Amino acid sequence: MGKVTLDYRGEVAVMTIENNGRLNAMDDQVAAGLASCSAEAAAREGVGALVLRGAGTEAFCSGVDLKFAAEFGDRGKAFAKVGAGVDAFLATLAELPFPSIALLHGVCYGGGVHLAVSCDFRFAASSLRFAIPALKNKLLYPIPALERLMHLVGPARTRRLVLEGAALPPETLTAWGIIDELRPAEAIDEACFAFAARLAAQPRAVVPHYMKMLRALDRDDAAEARGLRDEARRQIQY
Repeated sequence: MGKVTLDYRGEVAVMTIENNGRLNAMDDQVAAGLASCSAEAAAREGVGALVLRGAGTEAFCSGVDLKFAAEFGDRGKAFAKVGAGVDAFLATLAELPFPSIALLHGVCYGGGVHLAVSCDFRFAASSLRFAIPALKNKLLYPIPALERLMHLVGPARTRRLVLEGAALPPETLTAWGIIDELRPAEAIDEACFAFAARLAAQPRAVVPHYMKMLRALDRDDAAEARGLRDEARRQIQY
């Protein structure tokens, strides 16, 4: 069985997906851990950034644990159980009052891609293998994940990721804008945590307002963003 651990490096919360021998794949325990740990981090005073990573350097997350699904006895119910935990995690992630960063080593497949693209930033090792093999596994990829990819890279590139299903070089993903920072494996952790610490050091009273405004703009709702800005100006003490 897998799990998710939550630690703190100063003002940075660190969530780590652990599923030994299964490339940090998501079973029901991992999904539940994602939901509970993110909720705990969101509620903790003094946190200014979140880093989501996989244990070790072999994988970030290889998607839903297909062995778990087979052992569960009902593939559909197994995927639904994992999906419920992931949905709860993503709902919390979408309302965090601080930014999130996915730290990507090695394999990032399927549901792992969904987790990664749902974060605000993605820092990746040059060893990254990033693919969506849902189609060849006769799985229907979640609509929110497709929407997020469309927003990040556009329709044509989303179609290529989904319909081809092959792993693309991290350099291509960086050029497309999926990856924000690409470095050798031995250097990416330091770069990611230094970036997270810089984000966490920003004025804590102002960051949540920016997060709300930016998310409204992500939804193409400029009117909401303007309203949120007006509200923030009334609340922030200069």
